[in-house]
Amino acid sequence: MRELSEDFDIVLVAVGPDHVRDRESDWELSRAMTRIVTVPSPEPGPLSDPEWGPWSTLTKATLRSLLPGRLPAFFDTIWSEEIIAQLRALVRDLPIDAVWASRSWMGEMARLAGIKKIIVDIDDFEGRAMMERLARLPSYQRRPLHQLQARHLTRYERSLPKRFDALCICKGEDTQFLGNGRASVHVVPNGIELPAPVSGNSRRPADILFVGALWFDPNIDALRFFIRDVWPGIRAAVDGASLTVAGRAPITDDLKDELMQAGAEVHESPASVSEFYSRASLCVAPLLTGGGTSIKVLESLAYGVPTVATSVAVRGLGLENGEHIAVADSPDAFRDACVELLSHRDRASAMAMRGRENVGRRFSWSKIGATARAAVHGLLAPAR
Repeated sequence: MRELSEDFDIVLVAVGPDHVRDRESDWELSRAMTRIVTVPSPEPGPLSDPEWGPWSTLTKATLRSLLPGRLPAFFDTIWSEEIIAQLRALVRDLPIDAVWASRSWMGEMARLAGIKKIIVDIDDFEGRAMMERLARLPSYQRRPLHQLQARHLTRYERSLPKRFDALCICKGEDTQFLGNGRASVHVVPNGIELPAPVSGNSRRPADILFVGALWFDPNIDALRFFIRDVWPGIRAAVDGASLTVAGRAPITDDLKDELMQAGAEVHESPASVSEFYSRASLCVAPLLTGGGTSIKVLESLAYGVPTVATSVAVRGLGLENGEHIAVADSPDAFRDACVELLSHRDRASAMAMRGRENVGRRFSWSKIGATARAAVHGLLAPAR
């Protein structure tokens, strides 16, 4: 938004709790907005969950996925008639030329509000990520129905070029996933603020850090993989090794118990993660599934922290194994990479500084903002 506001007047329609309105004056970017409209988040009950609600809800959602032209069932749980009404009111009140939709379902609501020019920002292909995750899980009763929903969501996501005028994806290889259509497709990566480098004197000698939303399924799988299959070997090889986990709540009781039993220090929804990066000797991103690009990898390198990640976590980032980051996939290889970097701090620090320079050069907001502005100008050009 900051970068787009250099060329365009922006009206922000945000979904969130009412107290967001009270904090607008504290948000420096609010001064760049023409108007800010906040809409309460929908709060569907557990009975409407198309995946884990009652069998009747799951069955209806799955049958719906077999019908052509229907939107994915989980859209119902985040759909907001109030957002559509607010968008219609804005169109009547202001000369809205285009919408930048942060999710595909936001784009669908903008279409229903009568807005013609829509660019959909796709940070991840949820259907593909769901298919990858289901492939790794053992058999369970609901799995066949979940697979049908995942296939339906994947078909919908492939159809996005036919439904909208423009799409933004975060890495070039995602163009191979999309089907054909009228939409122009722009590669606009995820960006990162480059903080001041952290002094090595503040780092704990063997503190390992994981940062990520603690409710997000790929992060839950990654943490379980790490603490079950990797962490015991690190503790046996490195004296005084410690593990810090920080991220947005909520966290399930069973995952929290497992982390605590492994000796991890858990921080739910901290106000800032800077302190954790400043004391970490190593960051880990042991993702097994997921799409888009990994913000946690960009962030750890931006702070100049040596990082070990799986090949899934570095997809689309253009980072070189051994030059900017250590990449390992099997439990033994991941453990060995962590032990190696914790044991050779000078070598690890040099690699992290090369990673920081690479991230700062390629993923700065100024560079990405120019690409985003060009995408919107392209969307508006025919109207001009």
